[in-house]
Amino acid sequence: MRLAAVWGCWLATRIVGLLIILDRFPYPTRDEILGDPAIYEGWSAILAGGEFPEGDVRWQYPPLAAPVMLLPRWLGGTYTTTFALVALAADLLIMVMLTRMRGGSRAGAWTWTLGLVLLGPMSYVRYDLMVTLAAVVALALLARRRVFGVLAAVGTMLKAWPLLLLLALPRNRRGLEEVGAFAVTCGTILAVFAVGMGRAPWGFLDAQTSRGLECEAVAATPFMIDRLSGWTGAIVYQYGSMELVGPGVARVADLLPLLTVLALGLVAVWAWRGAGRGWNAAWGCDVAFAAVLAAVATSRVLSPQYMLWLLGLGAVCLAHRASRQRPAVLMVLVAAALSQFLYPLNWQGLMAADTLETWVLAVRNVLVVAATVLAVARLRTGPATAPEPRRTSRDPEPAMG
Repeated sequence: MRLAAVWGCWLATRIVGLLIILDRFPYPTRDEILGDPAIYEGWSAILAGGEFPEGDVRWQYPPLAAPVMLLPRWLGGTYTTTFALVALAADLLIMVMLTRMRGGSRAGAWTWTLGLVLLGPMSYVRYDLMVTLAAVVALALLARRRVFGVLAAVGTMLKAWPLLLLLALPRNRRGLEEVGAFAVTCGTILAVFAVGMGRAPWGFLDAQTSRGLECEAVAATPFMIDRLSGWTGAIVYQYGSMELVGPGVARVADLLPLLTVLALGLVAVWAWRGAGRGWNAAWGCDVAFAAVLAAVATSRVLSPQYMLWLLGLGAVCLAHRASRQRPAVLMVLVAAALSQFLYPLNWQGLMAADTLETWVLAVRNVLVVAATVLAVARLRTGPATAPEPRRTSRDPEPAMG
């Protein structure tokens, strides 16, 4: 009955979300969220010609992004509509994985179902949903030998952040085998694209490293608040996002990569120590969630679609009864709702330095920081254990582990 309830809620909310994209259901500022599919469509025309759109500084994606961008073009129909249907299929696969995890809790499926509602219909017109699918499947199959390494590599070749999933691995020979599978898969994908397209497929890194401080990033919060009292800087569109330009911004932006390294180093140390004290899949998912949270909180960019990553990984954590990340995941859910309030619903107000929108951004970013601190701190004591749920003879045997 509980499974039917979560699936019923998922179906109802996804129908509404799709109708919003199709302009069959009212939604304020709907046109605001449809800009990215238009960019993807332009890139797909270049990709169809056998080249990466490296002349566009907004192209900041590893090579496997190419088939994802091309898929709606191959399937036909209006690009935005087809892209949304592909995203909906990815959403469905995530739900299937969350509801079929062995010994799992329904909390994971509910987190994902409600999380996308809180974040809004933007989720269906952003590439990040497909990347989140790869990460969720990888963590859901974390106990499968070598499969995790291959799936984490696929995610990394879609967008770089799933590389952090490797911190979820146990500290033993099997962990080394997974790293080997990851390396071989990445190398194979890069080689195939290099041969097929006649050039190295990692030019996207240039645009990625050149990005400045995006106005929604955690580190941008003091500058955004200072705008209320007459800060002399400005917000400009560059590298595909709204970035801050003004006194002190470049210095802060330059410090953030070091802060990211330090934060991930702390996660890695505690993950290494904890992995030697009774590693289990729940612990691995907790580590991956904390690592990605740390990367997001210290990043130069915090676009609203990044919340998809956190919602997906948080859902996998809560699908394990032994997870210690429930409070942090709840904070992420609230942050997702505030993200939709800011974008697209009140984006113009934020750009105009309106008081309400500015302080909502500040609260959202404080929640992200608090969730990060809590998620990382909960790694200190190592893995938790929880008994397997009781199963009667009439309970079906789950299909996945």
